[in-house]
Amino acid sequence: MITKKAFTMIELMIAITIIGILTILTYAPYNYYQNKAKLKITAREVSQLLYEARNMAVNWAIGSTWNVAIWVYFDSSSLENNKIKVFSYPHDIDTNFSNINNIAGWNIFLLKILILKEGVQLDSIEGKNDLLYLFDAINWNVKYYSWETWTRLPFVSAEIDMNFSYKGATAPNLQKIITYFTSTNIIDY
Repeated sequence: MITKKAFTMIELMIAITIIGILTILTYAPYNYYQNKAKLKITAREVSQLLYEARNMAVNWAIGSTWNVAIWVYFDSSSLENNKIKVFSYPHDIDTNFSNINNIAGWNIFLLKILILKEGVQLDSIEGKNDLLYLFDAINWNVKYYSWETWTRLPFVSAEIDMNFSYKGATAPNLQKIITYFTSTNIIDY
């Protein structure tokens, strides 16, 4: 009589169950570290964007008559809280308007939009919903503005904290704070 050696159905089901449990247990930490890495990449990209905006304001000249100043606009209150917008404008125009979204006819151009990594969102900027970094082309100063009930307010602070999170997480491990030091234009993330 010939005997065949094989696995029984119960042995196969147990092996598949063990593999499934191990897969589930390793997916959660992998997903966590992947989301944490998205926050680190976002911090690096935002830091680089602010340095790039300042360098554009310092170095750009269009034609020979006027320089281009740069705005970087952060907005956590809108549905686009995953986008940071960079605008250029002539340094000699009157920029005393109340709403950053109402810029038609001001010779202001959208240069760049930084879209944050999937799931990462901007929660607040120094406790405010929005903030405008204005890098002046002539004297290289930086001014900061926020809005309250359609009124533009100058913002003065030695450091500005930008709070990012992964899908609005409240756990500190899935949040990232970027600090911009206004006196030195240095960014700590």
